Amino acid sequence: MDGRRHDKAALAASGLLDTPHTTRPVHVGDKGYQGCDMITPIKKPAGGTLHATDKAYNKQVNQIRYVVERANAHLKNWKILHTDYRRSLDTFATSITVAIGLYFFRS
Repeated sequence: MDGRRHDKAALAASGLLDTPHTTRPVHVGDKGYQGCDMITPIKKPAGGTLHATDKAYNKQVNQIRYVVERANAHLKNWKILHTDYRRSLDTFATSITVAIGLYFFRS
């Protein structure tokens, strides 16, 4: 989708949340995804403050979100991801398998 669409609209169009899951939400998002049956932080009421338990809840949610946000930021720094795959698509599975193997071999 183009960059002008709100993330919530792009998520709805992707169909990711259309898959059946448990009775509890299983996806985590920021405050922009409230109402999408996701785990999101609690918004501060207009002109008010959050209760201490709401702040503690937000901290737990944001500790999960932080890891995902850092991973996304890290991927965006890899300039190679800004271009299409430059080889034949027949070699994609092999190339990605080799890259993953080299990464774990290095560790």
